[in-house]
Amino acid sequence: MRAARLHEIGGIPRVDEIPEPAGDELLEVLVAGLNPVDITIGNGRFHTGAPDVPYVIGTEVVATKGDGRRYWYYDRGTMAELIAPVLPGRVIPVPEGVPDDLAIACGVAGLTGWLAVTWRAPVGPDDTVLVLGASGSLGRTVIEGAKLLGARTVGAARRASAVTSAADEVVEITGHESYPDATVIVDGLWGDPFARALPAAAPGVRVVQLGQSAGAESTLQSGWVRGKNATILGISMFRVPDEVLADGYRTLTEHARDGRIGFEIEHYPLDEIGEAWIRQASGSPGAKIVIDVA
Repeated sequence: MRAARLHEIGGIPRVDEIPEPAGDELLEVLVAGLNPVDITIGNGRFHTGAPDVPYVIGTEVVATKGDGRRYWYYDRGTMAELIAPVLPGRVIPVPEGVPDDLAIACGVAGLTGWLAVTWRAPVGPDDTVLVLGASGSLGRTVIEGAKLLGARTVGAARRASAVTSAADEVVEITGHESYPDATVIVDGLWGDPFARALPAAAPGVRVVQLGQSAGAESTLQSGWVRGKNATILGISMFRVPDEVLADGYRTLTEHARDGRIGFEIEHYPLDEIGEAWIRQASGSPGAKIVIDVA
């Protein structure tokens, strides 16, 4: 069977022929998602360290089982034609009426953003939600999800023009930008932007930290955390309980199917995984990268 594999850390994946997996409940992959976390793992910058090479890339797929139904599955090493799932709790049914590409868009990027404002720091009409790194699929989901829950939203990005028009306010990140007194910060950047945003936040601010596109380190004064009575909450999809993942995925896909939350999507065939990888690694592409496997 065909699979996308990386042969050196920092390299570009290619399609290889590898043996089919063993097992009675194989998943036949239709589409796979390519995400920033895949690039981070492939560059050796993921917090758990670099995998041994060569390895099959990917962290999510939409696939069918023997029962003919479609499922979203989340685990490493998934960008292949067939998968033997080892985490049965993460084989989650795709609701009826959700196209394959929308089903994968609601996965890693969409679900991380949705859970940030519904599970880690549930928001409501009294909140102002600042999204640091709002130009990509994840940022768009946070903004549209928070709006759906009644909150006021502010999207911050280097490419301010790429922030969804659903945001109530847009901040261009220049190094000298000013931030609002947010009650919730959803941070996909860390680094200097977060160090500027936290001092401006409202007392009692809740921070959901989910990425480090601006740097793995951020210089924070203890008084900002202590004086704001701030709560900093991490979120990693690898650590989300299965039942939270399944419930959040069902809810988000139904919102997306019914037009309440939207996604920009770019398709690449599996044979063009190298081009897709470069596109994702070049910075926020402003769209969900979907790899057509079947």
